[in-house]
Amino acid sequence: MNSIQKNLFQLLIEFDDICKKFGINYLLAAGASLGAVRNRRFIPWDDDIDLYITRENWNKLRHILESEDNVLPESRLFVYKENTPYYCNPLPRYTDVTTTTIYQSQALAGKACGQHLELFIFDPMPLGEKEKEKYLDLLHVYTELLSPYFVVNENASLDDWQKHYELYEKYSHRIDKEGEKKVIEELEKELQQYSSEECDQYCMRWGKKNYIYDKELFEQGQFGVFEGKEFPIGKYPESMLRVAYGDNWMYVPEYEEQVVHGGLKYADKSFYEFTDRYINKINRGSVFKKYQKNKRNNVKVFYNKQKYLMLSAKEKVIVESKHFIDSLNNKEKYLEELLQNKDYTSLSIEFEKFRNLQLNSYVRKFNILVPISDNNLKTFLLSLIEQGQYYEINKYLDIRKVQEKQLPNDFEDIEKLRDSCRELSIARYDKKDVDLVESLILKYDDVYPDLLDIYRAKVWLLESNADCFEDFKNIDKYCNQILKIYPFDGEIMASQAKAKLELGERENALKLYRKSVDNTRNALIWQKVEEESGISRIDIEREIIRELNHEN
Repeated sequence: MNSIQKNLFQLLIEFDDICKKFGINYLLAAGASLGAVRNRRFIPWDDDIDLYITRENWNKLRHILESEDNVLPESRLFVYKENTPYYCNPLPRYTDVTTTTIYQSQALAGKACGQHLELFIFDPMPLGEKEKEKYLDLLHVYTELLSPYFVVNENASLDDWQKHYELYEKYSHRIDKEGEKKVIEELEKELQQYSSEECDQYCMRWGKKNYIYDKELFEQGQFGVFEGKEFPIGKYPESMLRVAYGDNWMYVPEYEEQVVHGGLKYADKSFYEFTDRYINKINRGSVFKKYQKNKRNNVKVFYNKQKYLMLSAKEKVIVESKHFIDSLNNKEKYLEELLQNKDYTSLSIEFEKFRNLQLNSYVRKFNILVPISDNNLKTFLLSLIEQGQYYEINKYLDIRKVQEKQLPNDFEDIEKLRDSCRELSIARYDKKDVDLVESLILKYDDVYPDLLDIYRAKVWLLESNADCFEDFKNIDKYCNQILKIYPFDGEIMASQAKAKLELGERENALKLYRKSVDNTRNALIWQKVEEESGISRIDIEREIIRELNHEN
């Protein structure tokens, strides 16, 4: 742990003790949950801790905080919008006043500027699709009205933004006539009116997305080891991570994709050293009103800005695709041959420009289709699936679905193939169900021969049932056969390394373990390798991050 993570971990221990003392249920969330399930420690670059708590448990905790004495340790604050002026955030923060984490959106409030745990409060949603749609519309406008510091729902599509803007204007006019407090409280009452007994899902929204989970995922169940101590992670933590992060939740992103929060941060300086310099020298009420006025103006121009960005993204696709689309379309047969020969390196090079353009953030946001031929798109998508990357398929097919009412049959077949890989992934990673994995292999083995995900599932099954020398000898032999077809797969390498270790070939096993963690970003495989061999890919990742950040 780095110095920031050590402080955060201490806050987590304290919060956990408070919850145990008063019977409050919560769950590790986001990066902390990923860390507990995948690595049993902090993600190397993580610089915050998020927690999930239901409205019922938060109300219970808030009552204790407001009615009991000496609940919090010294130098700690619980900051939430009801007890802190200008704190316009639906997420309460358990804050360490001896440290500093100042984001621009919290500078005016002042009290929320230390290192902190952030609590995501989940409310029961109504039943019925129409009722849920209305609920989400109100939730969007509520979060937008709540914060004057930035545009909250900036990731909404153009059509959604138009609808939400109309609601925002409607409620903004009501605020002008009736007052902000009355309108916000009315929205809160409407959004928080449902009980857990009459719901099947919980929901919260802040920032870029809705978080919607089936009610059963909040049931108390498992405890996960996080930095050597156990914390609650829910009954089905893998299912919760799959909803939050997608089907590739077990994979560690490359350095350039790792999300690090900005802000002013010190592990050894109190934020008061900074906030005391300006809080008493400004008229916060006046500044706050300027923030609100500025937010209104920003929301007004946001829609027009999005239209401009959409046109710009369309032009980008037209201009950049001219440089490679014709070349790709003239290579259809050649690309199909590369796929048949499983020459994924060459395919990756051929499709690199297409992939980068189609995955450009604005091209994706506005569902702009890069004009690749159907045959080439099919070849590209199949190459991803064959390499075990079925979870990437939706990034491309979802755009097609927006543009076309019905996909061609070939793409429906690809979706079926994707779904079969997803079933196998859930059976292995989420449910860890040997019988289910076996039944899925029987179901798909003849339909999709030589599919990497089926090979992985077969090896997982063999490893789960192995209990003698001969079993590991068969695993070693079978992995050899697979690696002739897929020589790049770190997951199969790790299983073969385990077999060699059990067969007494320790030196060969260690070499293969090292090679395996260099050939996969699957953190569950990294953890398996560390447990079996002591080789820690996470520690290697930490060193890489330190070097890239020029840290000592």
